[in-house]
Amino acid sequence: MSSADNRIRRALIFDHRRDGLREIASCLSRSGYDVVVSQSLDQSAELSIEADADVVILNPLVVQRDGVEFEMLERLQRDHPVPVIVFVDSVDGLDEARHLRVPLRDFVLPPHATEEVLHRVELAAAAMEYLGQLHERAAELEGQVTNDFKTDLLSERHFRNLLHIEFKRAQRNRAPLSMLLIDVDNFKSINDTTDYAFGDEVLRAVAATLRSSCRETDFPARFGGDEFVVLLPQTTAAEAVQTGLRIRKRMEETTVQTDRYSTGLTVSIGIDTFDGRTPITAEEFRRRTNKALQEAKRHGKNQTWLYTDDGEQKTPLRSR
Repeated sequence: MSSADNRIRRALIFDHRRDGLREIASCLSRSGYDVVVSQSLDQSAELSIEADADVVILNPLVVQRDGVEFEMLERLQRDHPVPVIVFVDSVDGLDEARHLRVPLRDFVLPPHATEEVLHRVELAAAAMEYLGQLHERAAELEGQVTNDFKTDLLSERHFRNLLHIEFKRAQRNRAPLSMLLIDVDNFKSINDTTDYAFGDEVLRAVAATLRSSCRETDFPARFGGDEFVVLLPQTTAAEAVQTGLRIRKRMEETTVQTDRYSTGLTVSIGIDTFDGRTPITAEEFRRRTNKALQEAKRHGKNQTWLYTDDGEQKTPLRSR
């Protein structure tokens, strides 16, 4: 463990074969771990959902790639990588265990010596610490990046900063500020039926259409995944709606094509306008735009929807 990290780390031992493993548990405890031992599948299943583990040791009943024990280990990865050490009885079991879908995994063949297990736990802790440092550095570098590397639109982080600046400017000048939140319809299906390289081509096509549909004073950005956003200063609700309708129509007329794949495009668009006077925050402004986007998707996608406090809009907006 890092000397700078005073947090008590938690080790889960799933001893489903009930071999005791007391010496291993005691050794980890002496090394500063909060050790929790489970000898039943039911208790282990609960821990895999509720417990915040730093490392898991599995002494399995069966080494099976699609078995319930491996499913529990994979479920533990839901928030962040959790190192896993699996006890296996033979080389055949090792081959099966290698199919475990866990980023940081290790295996111990018999005899399961306490010193070896502790050494592998320490290696896992060192790997996690290194990954944490890489993540912090990546976040630091991301903060310095203005443009999204896939689409060359503004990055999400830069857009969030820009939103607060423009929101305060609108408040100060009592001027309208509009936002369009745009979601590529059925993008997951495109990725699932083609490949990620083609998915990136789709994202770049959406970005190109946004750039050609916006004014020089507007701020289009990629907002993560298949979601995009456009901030429109000095823009009323009526003007924002016309921009949204124009974007939706141009997307509908776009075909993305490579040597292997081809697809049409549609998008769902949510719109909201801050009038410079209403007592809301920039984050609430964004949430209201997202509510409008969810309405557009709920009404069948390929829709443009304007947020209203009273839900007055009943049908999708269409070009006249």
